[in-house]
Amino acid sequence: MSDAPFLPLFPQLTPVLSNVTALDFETTGVSGGKGRVIEIAALKSANGQLTGRFQTLVKLKGELPAKITQLTGITPQDLANGMEERAAFVILKEFIGDSVVVAHNAPFDLGFLYSTYRRLKLGPVQHPFLDTLSVCRLRQPSPRSLPDMCKAYGIPLSRWHRALPDATATWHLLHRLHEESSLEDMRNKLVLNPKYGTPFWLPPLAELLPYKDSSSFSQDTSSPTEQP
Repeated sequence: MSDAPFLPLFPQLTPVLSNVTALDFETTGVSGGKGRVIEIAALKSANGQLTGRFQTLVKLKGELPAKITQLTGITPQDLANGMEERAAFVILKEFIGDSVVVAHNAPFDLGFLYSTYRRLKLGPVQHPFLDTLSVCRLRQPSPRSLPDMCKAYGIPLSRWHRALPDATATWHLLHRLHEESSLEDMRNKLVLNPKYGTPFWLPPLAELLPYKDSSSFSQDTSSPTEQP
């Protein structure tokens, strides 16, 4: 497998929704440097049409915190039947390819993604990304969690804190947001919650956008991101 970064030849000329992968992880913590991914879901699409899906539980070395089982319903027995971590992330990296990674709070998922790439020595890569949470911070009042945004945009969410329902909801949210107003200028853009300050880590390619009405952040309940 080549170690060359996956990047479109002329990303600024490629329509943002022409090649996207909606990604969601369930994890053992809030930081990719300390936690591990225990569930992956990724939906790939081209021009609004789903073209592929990758979903798996991931085997975990060590104990699964009880609070994670309470939050997700995932048990140690479930993970015992999961895919080996290296195999899962090799498949995921190939699955994403040169697509735009879409996530709700992209720095969180990308933090785990890049930390795992590095730890498993899977080679350097810089995925272009689109953060639906940042778009919602520009358009919607707080709170802006995925369930709140699903309610605001009329998107079914069968269960929160499981990778496939969350990735599916994020994919639908992406298209609702694009229908509302074009997302062409939101690739690799982040709007941070100033309540938490600037994270120690930001995704490669990230460009910070200012948010002038800082009062709207006062009750934003989205979690801060930690350095992976």
